[in-house]
Amino acid sequence: MGEFEFRADTTKNRLYARLSGFFRETDTPEMYRLLQAELNKLKSGFDVILDMPGLKPGSPAAVEWLAKAAGMLRARGRRRGVHISNALVTTLLQFKRVLSGVITDATTRSASSVAEAERILDTWDAEDKA
Repeated sequence: MGEFEFRADTTKNRLYARLSGFFRETDTPEMYRLLQAELNKLKSGFDVILDMPGLKPGSPAAVEWLAKAAGMLRARGRRRGVHISNALVTTLLQFKRVLSGVITDATTRSASSVAEAERILDTWDAEDKA
């Protein structure tokens, strides 16, 4: 069974998402509801930190949910994102394929920890100007 957590930081206009394990179709309705509730707290132009410890390639229903979630992030105004690259390589490949419309090299970076992801987002604009 997969585990998930979504948390909105309204001060930084940032969504923290944590996904781990293997997701089945029965996991997805609750995940979608909780993601939507946290997104409702944020303004358009929010950033995302996605932590995926031990996430495994999901069932077809879970992959479909991931695509829907990506569409919701795009529609709600996702600006930039950092993913914590500690998942299996097959998971990262599936993730990148499914989210190709949301994840681009220009708007997404990788980090090895949540703290590093926060630093990346906090200094993104300054680094782009350098």
